[in-house]
Amino acid sequence: MSTLRVDARDVFDANAKTARNFRARIVGHFRRVGPNVWDDYIFEPIDGGQTVDVLAGVPVQVETQGVEADDACFRMHRHGEVDRLVWESDQSGDDLPHDRRTHFLAECVRAFSEAHGIGGAAVIAGKLRSSAAKPSLE
Repeated sequence: MSTLRVDARDVFDANAKTARNFRARIVGHFRRVGPNVWDDYIFEPIDGGQTVDVLAGVPVQVETQGVEADDACFRMHRHGEVDRLVWESDQSGDDLPHDRRTHFLAECVRAFSEAHGIGGAAVIAGKLRSSAAKPSLE
C-alpha cells in the first residue's frame, strides 16, 4: 500500500463550511515530512480514532479523491494539525442513508469559494502610485 503524499500547498484548501453541528471520527492526520513549511505532508491513518464534535461554520475541505465512493470524508484544522475525519450520522439502523456522501454534502456542509483578490499587478501599481514623488508647484 502506497503512502498518500500531499504537496504543502494542497494539504488544506477549504472548499466548504459546516452548515450545522455534527459528530465525526478522526481516521488520521497529515504530518509534514521535513522541517520546512514547503515540505510535503504524508497521511498517517489512525485505527479506532477519536469521535469529536464539529461545530457549524468551520472551514473544511471535502475529500474528492482517495476515498471510498460512499464515504463522507473531509479535512479540517484541529489542534494545529490537519486531520481527516469521517462523518458519523445521527441516524441508526434502517434510517441510515444509503449514500452517506450525498446525504453529508446535502445536510452538513455548504460549498464556498474564496473572495477574489485585486491581483498582483494592481497591488504593484498601487504601491508605485503611493510612493511616487508628488509634483511641487514651486
